[in-house]
Amino acid sequence: MDKDELLERYEALGQESDFLAARPLFEAELREGDQHGQPDAELLRQYGYLLQCHGRIAIRQAIEAYERSMAVNPDDDQVRYMWIGAKAELEEDDHAVRLYRERVAAAPGDVRELRFLARAYLAARDFDAAREVIEDGLTLAPDDDALISDRAEVKAVRGDPEGALADWRRALELNPENLGPVYHSAFLLEREGRLPAAVESWQYIIDYCDARGWELTAAWPRKELQRLRELLARSPEPGQ
Repeated sequence: MDKDELLERYEALGQESDFLAARPLFEAELREGDQHGQPDAELLRQYGYLLQCHGRIAIRQAIEAYERSMAVNPDDDQVRYMWIGAKAELEEDDHAVRLYRERVAAAPGDVRELRFLARAYLAARDFDAAREVIEDGLTLAPDDDALISDRAEVKAVRGDPEGALADWRRALELNPENLGPVYHSAFLLEREGRLPAAVESWQYIIDYCDARGWELTAAWPRKELQRLRELLARSPEPGQ
């Protein structure tokens, strides 16, 4: 079969063997086009679609693995957050929202379930609904670091960067082992043009990782730190 037939089969059947056969055929033609200085727009589009199909199939498989994990260990919170995120990537966030609305209704006052519902709404980008759930949860547990961190995300989206940064600082104080708020802060500070402060956030993450010997975990933060330092070096001095 040629690459077009393999792509059609992979889209329809999702068999990994078809993807593995199609990918090198596409890449060989792309390399040939690049060598002649004539990239083929249609070929690039088809290759991109092949990779997109592969990504969606892989995410679907991840969801199935998460669901099996939840069945074996229903007390693992992290896998539930990962499931919510994966469902959102497939634009199935409504499924997560429905599920956790039902679970909240069945367990009123359960802060854990409110955390999951808040995250489901955030993944669905329904920030008004997320804010209401977060406030309900914080009424029950004012020092819940996960809900405070989620509130920061809402504030950041709603144009309150200072409020968001304050919440992420508080979340880190409550749970110093969770670096999520520091990552979020670094991204927001860069978007706000506050590069020196963003550099400090990345340096905090790197120092934390270095102190624990987490070389691989620190690899990407080091790249981000270097990128921001290069941006700062190219930035004009105030008044220039």
